[in-house]
Amino acid sequence: FNQSRTTPRATRSMVSLCARRRGVLLASFKRINNALWRRKLGTTSAFGEIEKPVAISYGSLRETVSRALMKHGASEFVALSIADELCKAERDGAKDHGVRRLEIFCSMLATGTAAGTAEPIIEETTDTIIKADGGGGFAQPCLHLAIPQLIDTAWENGICILTISNCRGILGTLWSPLEQISSTGLIAVGLCNTPAYVAWPGSRKRLLGTNPLGFGWPRRGKPPMVFDQASSVMSRGAMERLASVVGEQQPLPPKAAVDDLGRHVQDPSKGLSGAMLPFGGQKGANVALMVELLSLLAGGNMAFETVKAPGAEGEETDTFSSPTTTKGGGVEADLASMDRGMVFLALSPEFFPGGMTASARAELLFEHMRSGEGKIEDVKVKSTLDMDTYDEQNDFVHSIPRLPGDKRYENRASIEAGEPIFLCPELYETLASLGSQEGDM
Repeated sequence: FNQSRTTPRATRSMVSLCARRRGVLLASFKRINNALWRRKLGTTSAFGEIEKPVAISYGSLRETVSRALMKHGASEFVALSIADELCKAERDGAKDHGVRRLEIFCSMLATGTAAGTAEPIIEETTDTIIKADGGGGFAQPCLHLAIPQLIDTAWENGICILTISNCRGILGTLWSPLEQISSTGLIAVGLCNTPAYVAWPGSRKRLLGTNPLGFGWPRRGKPPMVFDQASSVMSRGAMERLASVVGEQQPLPPKAAVDDLGRHVQDPSKGLSGAMLPFGGQKGANVALMVELLSLLAGGNMAFETVKAPGAEGEETDTFSSPTTTKGGGVEADLASMDRGMVFLALSPEFFPGGMTASARAELLFEHMRSGEGKIEDVKVKSTLDMDTYDEQNDFVHSIPRLPGDKRYENRASIEAGEPIFLCPELYETLASLGSQEGDM
């Protein structure tokens, strides 16, 4: 500005204004930085500050998780099957599905709501249909045994369908088995239903699950393109993580949940106790409905069916009457007792008319997707939640086009190159207490 026309008082005011603006910018930067660390590590301290993360190798993490599961009653085979899936999710950056869920598995084992020594029964009902029965245990051992058989059958007959039922608790990610299938050159589809967390459009009553749907496409000489997404605006795990943050919380995206009275809320805790909403309104609800109906082929429960289980004081809860989190280890009653249904479809491209050229043509599409042609340069970020991935729960477009799964592969490569996995101190201590003596990790 023109010094000769500015009075000393005006100069002081100008300097004061600049200082205030600088303070606001620094505070904003600190909030964004803290939010990014919360996304990466999961929690903050009681004072809202970021605690120093704890580094652990992938092998040590897997050993600790499997030891904790065996300590709570799982057989070695069951423990390793679950540990593999939880640690893969943690390694690949999907922390909502990672080792923070170990406590739920251990609680279900300790209370007997899932059989820790159940041996899955795998049988072929026809030449192209395989049925897996979890025996009241977890789905991960079924996947470990049945997916290789699904792959062999699909290559032999061109198509194979696998149904999994009589499983309890958390089924894990869909992208892990889909990636396993598509890595062999097969096209893969996977889906499963969940407990009733999501309201049908126009209602505030929980009726459907978050009902994820996944798809895998093989690529020659490259990792397959795999996506795995919930039918709701955001996954249940992501909402639980937001609700667990101490201090400055990230709000829910618009129209992600309603409270008990049907009012839209952005408080994660109110969203968990109310009802989640499908993405895209009626269109997402239709996808959730399709997943729910196809899951019936596995023979499990539907989400809306009342599944009762003992609550914290021995009372019964159901999927409609109240928040279903029990105090005994944090296990949700409907999650623990619901007979979950999973369906996987594998297709061999070689058996189809366009199968021989489909791979090359798909690569042309992927090149266009990654080229950045027509990309939006000026990106207005409205949320710091999951900034490095495009997510239906956010209202922004990111300036670096990616294929589904690219970020997952990037995270994996860094761990396989020798970088450690970082855990927040609270989670580290929880794993230590579940699986070993303090400091043994």
